[in-house]
This record gives sequence, C-alpha cells and structure tokens, in this order.
Amino acid sequence: GLSLNRFSLSYGSDQYTKINPLFSSGNAKSAMGIDLGFIVKEENIDWGASIQNANEPDMGIKYSNKISRKIDLGMAFKNENLNFGGDLVFTGGDIKIKSGVEMPVLKKLMGRHMLLRAGFSVGSRDYRTLTAGFGYKDGFYRIDYSFVYPLSGISGTTGSHQFGLMFAWGEPRGPMVKVEKKEEVKEKIEAEGAGGGQAGPPAGITEPSKEDKIKASKLIREARALMQKGFYSEASEKLIEADKLLMSSDPYIKDFAEKMLIVKGIIPKADSEEARDALIRESVSKYAEKNTDAVLYITYAYQKWPKDKVLARLYTVVAKEFPETASTMRMLPGITIIDQLLQDALDYIRSNRFVQAIVTLQRVLNLEPNNIPALTRMGSAYWAMGKKDMARQYWQKVLKLEPNNKEVIQFIKQE
Repeated sequence: GLSLNRFSLSYGSDQYTKINPLFSSGNAKSAMGIDLGFIVKEENIDWGASIQNANEPDMGIKYSNKISRKIDLGMAFKNENLNFGGDLVFTGGDIKIKSGVEMPVLKKLMGRHMLLRAGFSVGSRDYRTLTAGFGYKDGFYRIDYSFVYPLSGISGTTGSHQFGLMFAWGEPRGPMVKVEKKEEVKEKIEAEGAGGGQAGPPAGITEPSKEDKIKASKLIREARALMQKGFYSEASEKLIEADKLLMSSDPYIKDFAEKMLIVKGIIPKADSEEARDALIRESVSKYAEKNTDAVLYITYAYQKWPKDKVLARLYTVVAKEFPETASTMRMLPGITIIDQLLQDALDYIRSNRFVQAIVTLQRVLNLEPNNIPALTRMGSAYWAMGKKDMARQYWQKVLKLEPNNKEVIQFIKQE
C-alpha cells in the first residue's frame, strides 16, 4: 500500500514576527509525507511492515525540522483459541516492542462472542505500558473496553479507560466478511457435532487413520450425490461426519461442509422436477465446486421469481462468494440476465470476437436451450469463423422451432 499525507504549519503575524529573523522567509510551511507498507498473509500467520513518513518531510521554516521516519515490523499468529500480535517499532532513535493477545472466553456458554485481551509494551527511555480489555460482538453490534496503565513515567494515575459501542446495518462488506462467516459456520458445525454422531478422535491422535479416510471418502461421494439431487440437509450431515473423521485436515472438505451447512439453513432440499428447483440445484452444485457459473443460474432464477425469499437469500450467499462475477451480472430493472448475455454476444460478433460470442451464447443456451436469438447468433458466429456445418446445425434448430423465421431463411439462402 501507499498513502500520501499533507502536513501544514503556520504562525500568526504581529510586530514581533515581522522583526524576528526566524520568519524572514515566511511564517508558514507545508510538506508531503509518504507512507509505505505491505502484508503477507499465510494460513495462520500474517507478516507485515510499514514505513510512515518515509521521506522525512521537513517542516522547519528557517532551520531543518524533519518529522522522524517510523518503521513498524509486525506479525500476527491466529488460530481458533488464540490470536497473538507483536510489533517492533523504530522512531528516530527510539525502539519499542509491543505485544498483545486475544482469546475467546466462556466458549461453551457464549461461543466466540466474548473476547479477552491483554498487552505489554517496552522500549527505550524506560518506556513500559500494560494494557487489558475485553470485547463482545453479536450480530449487528459490538462492545469494546480497554485499559492502558503506564508502568513508568507518570505515577499516581489510574490509567486510561476507553469504551466503544458500534452498531452496523445493511449487508456486511470488506475483506473480513468471509473470515467471520466461516468462523460462524464452524461454530455451527462444532455445535452439531457435539449433539451426536461419531465421537472425536482419542487424545494424542494427530491425523486420521487409513480406515477413517476410507469411511470419509465414501461419505463425501454420498454427500456429493445427495447435493446434486437437491438433498442439502442430508448432504450436510454426511460432510460434517466426514470432516470429523478427517480431523478437519482437508481444507476442501471443510469448505464443502461449511457451504452445505449454509445452504441447508436456507433450503433443506430442492429435489422436485420444477424449473425453480432445477436452477437451484445447478447453482448450489457450482457454488460448492467454486464455479462462477453459480452466479449465472441463481441470478436467472431470482429474476424469474423475484418475490421468492429463498432465492433472494441464495443469491446473496452466491454473490458474496463470487463478487466480481456478480458485479458483471447486475440486476437491472426490466433487463434480464438473458438480455444482457445476448447483447454481450452481439457486441462480440460485431467486433469479430467470435470465440467470446460462442462462449457467451452457450451460457444462454444452458439456461434456455430453445432460445431463438441465441441459436441464430451462434450460427452467425460459427459462419463468420468459416465453420459452416456448425452454423447450419444451429440454424436448422431455429427452423424446427420457428419454420417461418425470415432471418435464418435469408442466411441459408445466402450460402
């Protein structure tokens, strides 16, 4: 990351400043400061560094008065039971070492909602500070309290106390949304697992046995088949059991189980032959497989049944999983996803991008196999590429559906 900061300093003007040589070149100064930083994220550890005022902007009016460069090196260790962070800070000639921990408390009673925090900092010039606090978060609000107590310098003080209360509304956004959602789902998986089913591994066992892997593999196959048929509640139960057998060691299965638990909470099953359920099955299967076409199917379904609350919730889940794809398939008043794709394909054909046109039109035909504009333009794209046999096949399909289609008849006559 990179940021620019503008610093400004000005002094008032009176008879004294007019004769003071310090202000002979002016009574105001401004400068730009540059901040740099980076973060490297790994599964359980984050590393980072930042440099504030990297160029040491000079705010002196007559004599040099540079703002000291501040270098901060940090790391954070994260797991489900403890978060630990540490910083090494260099400012001018001073050095500070800062550390802090955060851990959930009363987990059986409150899950991961209640957090206890503590920290300790030391540095040059006898700098020592102790901190403590707690936080509570639940749904749309969060409460934070912190206490800072100086162990050197100021004496006879009760320290500083800070209290925070935050309310949120609307759909959550930002890079931590997915992380927090996974933690929430994980709690649900653990809660369901605690309610019954196979017991956890004996103490001291650190990896699944060969027998457990075979059992888990069978459960996963069964879960995938159930998912494809629309039985999400049953698929979720089998995946939770498989994840337990594998001791949560397979990130793909863990993610699969979390996704099925989310879907199960919205719709336990979608197994009918109706078009709505068929579209849900397609979208959910692709969502579980990390295929962005999940957005296509759920957007199409939601536009066909805009008052369906289940489809609305599924659309929100899938759009969060694939935000970039969802942004290209915006819900526009009076314009369906089919309209958008057909227009995109036409634009591709006009700009001689025939492969992109064919790919786009195939997505339309996946949703509506008998869509006449899509079949017609598919034939045109293949014809322009010199693949005349393929073009004729698509045009013949149009004539079977609409024998008097003048546009296609004209195309065939021009052969």
